Amino acid sequence: MKPRIAFIKTPDPRNFGEEIINALEKSLSAKGFETITLEPTPENIQEVVDKLFEFKPLFTFDLNLDGVIFAEDEKGTRKPLFDIVGNIHVSWFLEDPMLHYMKLKPVISSNQLLFLNVDVEHAQWLSQLGKNVALLPPGVNPSNIPPAMEKDFDIAFVGPVIDPVIYENTWKERLDEGLFTFAAELGRLIYRNPEMPIRFASGFLISQFNPQFQEVLTKFQQEKDEEFIALLAEIGGYAMNLRRWHILDSVDEFEVNILGEVRGETKENIVVYEDITSLKDITTFLARTKISLLSQPPFLPSSLGITTFYSIASQSLTMVEKKLAAESFFIENQEIVTYHPMDPIEIEGKIAYYLEDAPIEREEIAKNGKNKVFNTHTLYQRGEILGNILEDIIKQVSQEQENSGQEDN
Repeated sequence: MKPRIAFIKTPDPRNFGEEIINALEKSLSAKGFETITLEPTPENIQEVVDKLFEFKPLFTFDLNLDGVIFAEDEKGTRKPLFDIVGNIHVSWFLEDPMLHYMKLKPVISSNQLLFLNVDVEHAQWLSQLGKNVALLPPGVNPSNIPPAMEKDFDIAFVGPVIDPVIYENTWKERLDEGLFTFAAELGRLIYRNPEMPIRFASGFLISQFNPQFQEVLTKFQQEKDEEFIALLAEIGGYAMNLRRWHILDSVDEFEVNILGEVRGETKENIVVYEDITSLKDITTFLARTKISLLSQPPFLPSSLGITTFYSIASQSLTMVEKKLAAESFFIENQEIVTYHPMDPIEIEGKIAYYLEDAPIEREEIAKNGKNKVFNTHTLYQRGEILGNILEDIIKQVSQEQENSGQEDN
């Protein structure tokens, strides 16, 4: 009998989930899995549960733990449905799992979980919590990438972008002086060091304070873990926007089109498209743009996010912060261009070079990058990797059952 996997699709205004699950379902079906996709809502939750019991999947799958269904066991205890049924639940974190801590905490004790991660540091954190992890980088659904298009725009910058002062003013109203200092200093530390993981940076910075304040922060972290994690997420957002605001300030001579939310007063060369937020709309706009200038969230210290892969696939020359991760996926100056986020002269200099001095080179890099994504970084290929992981789990369980049977005899 074919192994069965149920994909749990949940609402996503950016349509990331739609893209990913549709491609993975096709890939795993081609690999010999029997699949079903379910879309739970408050109105149809019992119907979805009934279908799961009828389908009897060996695996359930969701993104960012958004598809976990809870139920009561025979003793009336509230548990994840996969714990009650006994199937393995696979969740693919497309960003730092810390950002989903409120969903992670209620299931952290389960042994029926496999977490897929896009960043090595994420996997290490979850592994330290005793969880089963695997690394699965993002990819694109090639069937939804627009064809080569005329370039109507010079530069696009994918948001959101928020003036860092907004964070600081909010913290001043809400946090005491010590916590405000911690938040602001940690944000600036990550801003200056793009490859420094936020959890490592937090521990390092705490160690630099006096013993009394170290004790206060440690107690806060241990006794109010949800509040502390939420603060770290805010600090990560602050660091991201410190960097993004600085990058945009670096560009004076060219018009920059920001896709998504902008909060704060921008310069005259900035054009904002607040309604372009879905993956499809962003990719289509980038396909009409000569240069895609990206700044990744600090929650991805050693990897590239899904937007980067779609940007490169759109055949827009993609500029992203210089990291080892960028060079491990793409060849610098042949398939992608990197920049140092703290160097404004380099940022605008490279933009000027590829827009004005080297348009043919720009087009060649953009085309090479797109070819690389289509050849090696599609969701169908990621589905092949996922299928291999699940098949290894099946073999391991079968071997354990066989060994157990031999011991009983």
